[in-house]
Amino acid sequence: MKRRDPVIQNLNPEIFENCSNYYQGIFTKNPKQSITIKNTTIEQCQFEKIDFNLIELNNTHLVNCVFKNCDLSNLEFDHVSLHCCHFINCKMIGTGFIDCSLHDLLFLDIQGRYMNISYGNIRNVTFQNSVLDEASIMEVDVKDLEFNQVSFINGEVFKTKLKGMDLKTTNIEGLRIDQTSLVGIHVDMYQAVALASLLGIIVD
Repeated sequence: MKRRDPVIQNLNPEIFENCSNYYQGIFTKNPKQSITIKNTTIEQCQFEKIDFNLIELNNTHLVNCVFKNCDLSNLEFDHVSLHCCHFINCKMIGTGFIDCSLHDLLFLDIQGRYMNISYGNIRNVTFQNSVLDEASIMEVDVKDLEFNQVSFINGEVFKTKLKGMDLKTTNIEGLRIDQTSLVGIHVDMYQAVALASLLGIIVD
């Protein structure tokens, strides 16, 4: 996988209340009250310890951004693009990516229980040392999706071709997956036995 990292230069300290152009800014303080960011692209920005429950993102694209120790739980990304971004040690419980373009993303040390990725497309995306228990991946066009040391307990994958994906370091206990998604994935012998039962195969 040749995932591109964010390109960020010349960051200037910003506060949400005074920001009209989300470009090359670093945000380290939460807004004092709920705000809406809409119809724009956030580019070359870094967010540290920001609670996005105070921020509504409406038709907002993300390009070359880094999120560190942020809370993006229950945030809905809908019909937008996220390109060349890192999410590091972030809380993303119930975060939704609906019909999004997800390209060159790194999710590192995130808590992503109940995350929902539906429709849209994935290109060069890595989840590393992360929790995705009970998360869903539905009808997504995937190319180069990597799970490295991921907990995907009771997760579900449907109508999403994962051919070539290596799940050997992923905990897939209780995984619900259809045959279309199952074809061509790499698993260890213990995972294979568990997945065989989904196809009605009895291993004696």
